[in-house]
Amino acid sequence: MFDIKEYYESQEDLNDRGGDIVTIDDDIAHDIGDLLSSRFENLYRRDRYKHDGTVIEILHPALQYPGPSSLLMNPDRVRHLLSFYPEKHDFRKIEKIVLRPRYVEVGSIELVSLYLRRQKILVLYLYHPHFYRMRYAAATGRDESYLRDRLIGDAVKHDGDTEVHAHPLWYLITMIREGDDGGIDKFFIKKSDMNGRICEVLNDISFFYSRHGY
Repeated sequence: MFDIKEYYESQEDLNDRGGDIVTIDDDIAHDIGDLLSSRFENLYRRDRYKHDGTVIEILHPALQYPGPSSLLMNPDRVRHLLSFYPEKHDFRKIEKIVLRPRYVEVGSIELVSLYLRRQKILVLYLYHPHFYRMRYAAATGRDESYLRDRLIGDAVKHDGDTEVHAHPLWYLITMIREGDDGGIDKFFIKKSDMNGRICEVLNDISFFYSRHGY
């Protein structure tokens, strides 16, 4: 996780990038305004994940993308990932997960997620498929087979030790911090050596949804 302004401030061509910083900040502010406005209700459908006394609302686009949708998260996928997340007490930090079908990128970085601390809203954008390295055994005390046997493929990859490579949703849940200060946590990834074809597809999906008001 890093802040976009800190990233650009470390670059020699900062002056040439100033407009990009303003643009992406404007995009983020616009997205948040949409999430908290009446338009939000018209564009999204509500689903839920329940565990004991915890209820997390999953808001996803009411409009279905007409092309290949493997790069889009859906409520079933979110529920699957939440169901096997080891530390269920972390769910207290989240009241809503919003699947935002927009691709936001500037230069060599992509916006992965926003977390609105006061509202406890986690927003997932479109992004390149990737994993985060995480250690879990010491924290959870679970047998390694819990992850190796039950979560495979694009959810968790196991290296045969206490480290796993986990889906971004798992990583984000571990990283976000509660607060009542109205702050917004921003999560980015660097795009170096990423698949150009995937970029095209992400842009196509984003353009489709932008034309329909998302």
